[in-house]
Amino acid sequence: MKRLLALMGLATLASVAGAVIIETEPNNTFEQANAITRGSAPWADVGVMSLTAGGGDVDFFSIQLFQGEFITIITTPIETPYTDPDTILGLFDDTHQELAFNDDAGSGFGSAIRWQATYTGTHYIAVSGYGDRQFRGEHRQDGPYILTVSVVPEPATLLAVGAGLAALVVRRRTR
Repeated sequence: MKRLLALMGLATLASVAGAVIIETEPNNTFEQANAITRGSAPWADVGVMSLTAGGGDVDFFSIQLFQGEFITIITTPIETPYTDPDTILGLFDDTHQELAFNDDAGSGFGSAIRWQATYTGTHYIAVSGYGDRQFRGEHRQDGPYILTVSVVPEPATLLAVGAGLAALVVRRRTR
């Protein structure tokens, strides 16, 4: 039983682990978006990015989502005890239409979005500085921030996985 639980734990860790999110400039438009390579859900990753004041710096990332999956995106400022840069965050569909926007994730300086995908395909994440509501790079924010992205399967999938694991435990106990 202990081996089975250890194996399930390792399998879960393997499915969640991924490579660090990397930013490569220029990534200031949808067309230049850095691709985030993800594993199967549940999956999470993190990276340290940077905004530059002026010059049109917006950080765009693309990610593939499956219909029903939940994506959570969080930006956390690093400088001046977690207040600089003051980021804004947008999530866009494959036609560049805004799906969700957040300016303040409760703290007033970071941003957070939680969204359930309505279609399978490419979605875009945009990070800019406070005051740049149109994501054109017209902001005065400067400095590093942490970008955290996680994807969780839709609840029915989680329920099916949980039921399968429960069946394995029951089967093991009956033996």
